[in-house]
Amino acid sequence: MQSVARRKKVPPLDTMGRAVTESEFIGKPALPIRATNIVTGRARYTADIRMPGMLIGRLLYSRHPRALITDLDVTDSRSLPGVRAVMTHKDIPGENSYLYAVPDQPLLVSDRVNYLGDAIVAVAADDEDSAEAALAAVKVTYEPLPGLFDPVEAMKPEAPQVLPGHSNIIAHRIYDVGDIELGFSRAAVVVENVYYTPLVEHAFLETEAAMAYLEPDGTIVVYASTQAPHRDRAQIARALGVPESEVRVIAPYVGGAFGGKDEAHVQIHAALLAQATGRPVRLLRTREESILTHVKRHPLIVRYRSGADGNGKLTAVQAVAIGDTGPYTNAGHFVMSFAAAMSSGPYYVPNARLEAYTVRTNNPICGAMRGFGAPQVTLAYEAQMDALAKALNIDPLEIRLVNGLETGQAVPAGGAIREARAMKATLREAASLSGWETRGKLKRQPAPNLRRGWGIASAWFVIGLGRGTDNAGVLLEVAPDGSVVVRTGAVDMGQGAHSALAILVADTIGAPLSSVRVIGPDTDSTVDAGPTCASRQTYVSGNAVLNAAKVVRKSLLETAAAETGLPIRILSLQNGHLLANGELLSIPWADLVCKSKNANRPLQADGFYAMEFPQEHSEKGQYFGVGPSSFGSQVAQVLVDIETGEVTLERLVAVLNAGRVISKGGASGQLVGGCVMGIGYALTEELLVDCGCTMNRSLESYLIPTAVDVPELVTNLLEIPEPYGPLGAVGIGEPVMSPTAAAIMNAVSDAIGVRMNRIPMTAERVLAAVEGRSAS
Repeated sequence: MQSVARRKKVPPLDTMGRAVTESEFIGKPALPIRATNIVTGRARYTADIRMPGMLIGRLLYSRHPRALITDLDVTDSRSLPGVRAVMTHKDIPGENSYLYAVPDQPLLVSDRVNYLGDAIVAVAADDEDSAEAALAAVKVTYEPLPGLFDPVEAMKPEAPQVLPGHSNIIAHRIYDVGDIELGFSRAAVVVENVYYTPLVEHAFLETEAAMAYLEPDGTIVVYASTQAPHRDRAQIARALGVPESEVRVIAPYVGGAFGGKDEAHVQIHAALLAQATGRPVRLLRTREESILTHVKRHPLIVRYRSGADGNGKLTAVQAVAIGDTGPYTNAGHFVMSFAAAMSSGPYYVPNARLEAYTVRTNNPICGAMRGFGAPQVTLAYEAQMDALAKALNIDPLEIRLVNGLETGQAVPAGGAIREARAMKATLREAASLSGWETRGKLKRQPAPNLRRGWGIASAWFVIGLGRGTDNAGVLLEVAPDGSVVVRTGAVDMGQGAHSALAILVADTIGAPLSSVRVIGPDTDSTVDAGPTCASRQTYVSGNAVLNAAKVVRKSLLETAAAETGLPIRILSLQNGHLLANGELLSIPWADLVCKSKNANRPLQADGFYAMEFPQEHSEKGQYFGVGPSSFGSQVAQVLVDIETGEVTLERLVAVLNAGRVISKGGASGQLVGGCVMGIGYALTEELLVDCGCTMNRSLESYLIPTAVDVPELVTNLLEIPEPYGPLGAVGIGEPVMSPTAAAIMNAVSDAIGVRMNRIPMTAERVLAAVEGRSAS
């Protein structure tokens, strides 16, 4: 046994090697591991990657939202100097389609265009000017066709098909529980309204980008700004007609995505051009191209009917959501299915019928965006709760507390909630922080033309991809000098996923956080972690990291026990130190690592985690079929000028349950960022489309909030653990945004005394509501 010196006493640690009272890293301020490179400009995004002989790729997009292509001639384009490849649909060696789910969107169209974002020709040239000249020389003859731009009209049986041979109703999802008519018959009051949400642009800072080249062995390598590198690999391979093993996808730094890069954009075209020319090809979308082409947040029409008894208890809910998804399926049917599932809200509803239609039109295509359908329906069900409260003369906070979900209660989408304490806890905390009970002390009419109002809203969000395949893998290695490498396929697009994984590793194996390096997605060296979406990466990759780290921690503690002669149960590791019953021992971290290696104990491990849906039952015998749930509540205070319709957001209080805060900076950033995005959703953001043509094609005319638009913002993260989350953590990136617009709309309605039912609440729309007029 080695002689071990003992030094100062520190707080005792639990069996995971963490302090019983406080962790060294979990939930503490720490510099995000990528922050220095980003703020100093050393971070390399896809557009920064250069290679000798690199060509410039460009795509020719449609000039019409719907038209036949009667002639396509690329002869002149191919003959231009400096042009190395001109590709049409005939030149694609594999499958001519995006393959996210339903392969109904071509990479390059053949005989018809169905929206302004359809690509017709791909070119690669020596420089930007040559590429532009190549596009200009392409001769396309169109026969414009009348388009379908109203989803309600598109649903009618007599409507022409947007895609010949395909129904305009892509999907019709129904969740039915109880007896809806019986529920309404038992209601003391029934309220019914229709709500409208807009088409919304992601407005990520970095537009879509890819750079592809061929290795000498024929492997195609693609750098892409993406949320799903392994899924991209599959799509690229199918389009190129090669095995996935011959495709390598690398995600460098990603300058924002919010769901807009969950689906493939230009990476397949870049790979096709590189394969065709044998040279590196870089393809970047301009801002205008980006706004015209990539998927948007679905605009929804939500018809909502709610019934409640005299005490405010919900007796029945009926909701029908119609989502305009554009001409192609993409993730549209998944978004609308999730919207239907979420449309009962964070409330117990004994009788419900929740429906969602995914409808084709010739408008811009829609797909994943932060919230994945939840923000739209949250706006509707929270407005309904306020309408019920008003009809019953019940406080809006009270009616929500009366109906809030509790652990074990069933939801219309199926199964029961396994942890719901945060629903009412976030409501009470938001009410407390906002001074909800004492709001009457502030003047409701501080000036003849001004009206002040308050709104409260809660939201529910289910983390992950659902009961299908939802898993993640990770590779962990500790080097002989004590440094740690984590290899993950999870994309960090600014949300701090890599920081969270580094913190979990350091905390579990007791390494200094500064010694942990996270290597991001590269399909040749990292295993699949699934897409970075559905607020899932901290949850699934975090659990995968813990599973790998436990193997390494076991090796280190076994070595420590052998060296010290002390039982493992009293040993722990923390921040590069070995402790026994809280007393610091003298064996350095690096020595312990070396001794473990020499003892043939594993210091490498692969971790895997699949989302769990345990066969558990509550006291009422209900199956816990719902995934990990996140709950949040917000309170908005607004001032409305009834002469101009201008809305000033004075204060916003946001409370969200994080389960366990892993990365304090990351979690706080998500909370604030989500609120700001929600403010834009409520007040300014709308992609204006006229007969399939997008009118505001730049960030000059598409209005996102700036720093001066952010009000006094009060935030708080609760920590009510999710049973199966890593250390109790649950995803928060998307849930935080859902209540914001609803709280603001309820506040505006409270201020003017008229129910608002459409966002964004522009001055024109608010003024029209005040004056009793309708405004589109």
